[in-house]
Amino acid sequence: MKKLSAILFVILLSGLLSEQFTNACTNFLITKGASKDGSVMITYSADSHVLYGELYYWPAKNWPAGTMVDIYEWDTGKYLGKIPQKAHTYSVVGNMNQHQVSIGETTFG
Repeated sequence: MKKLSAILFVILLSGLLSEQFTNACTNFLITKGASKDGSVMITYSADSHVLYGELYYWPAKNWPAGTMVDIYEWDTGKYLGKIPQKAHTYSVVGNMNQHQVSIGETTFG
């Protein structure tokens, strides 16, 4: 029992200490073969007390030739420059487009 208590204490302590020294983002990606009913699921969590969840929507659109897009750092808003806009963009909700192509990130450190 003492050994089990010691192991649990170490796990708890390492979790508390790692929270102080790391910033992380977490994804869970579940394939149709891993879910009971064949559903595909993706989650994203920005593990930060200063970033709050927002659900964005952009409609599909055709863009004129030569259109440029301003690029900003997501969490700081810092302007990074411009890149050429694609001629056609798909509608997007959150991080997934109308064809269910999704993007996420997992960071640690």
